[in-house]
Amino acid sequence: MKLDPKVKQALNATGIPWKVEAGSKHYKVRLGGRLAGVYPHGKKTEASQHANANLLANIKRLARELTT
Repeated sequence: MKLDPKVKQALNATGIPWKVEAGSKHYKVRLGGRLAGVYPHGKKTEASQHANANLLANIKRLARELTT
C-alpha cells in the first residue's frame, strides 16, 4: 500500500508507533494500537482526497489524546 506523503509525514511526526492493516474495502491506520482511521483502496478520487483530509485530522486528534 502506498500512503499519501502527507499522511505518512503526519504519522511519523507523532513519534508514536503506527501501522497500516489491509481490510477488505479499506486500509486501517492504527496509531499506538488504536484505530486512527480508514483509507479506501483504489485510485485517487475526490472522495479519497476527502478521506485523506479526515484521516489527517483523526491522526492529529488521536496523537494529542495519546500524549496528554
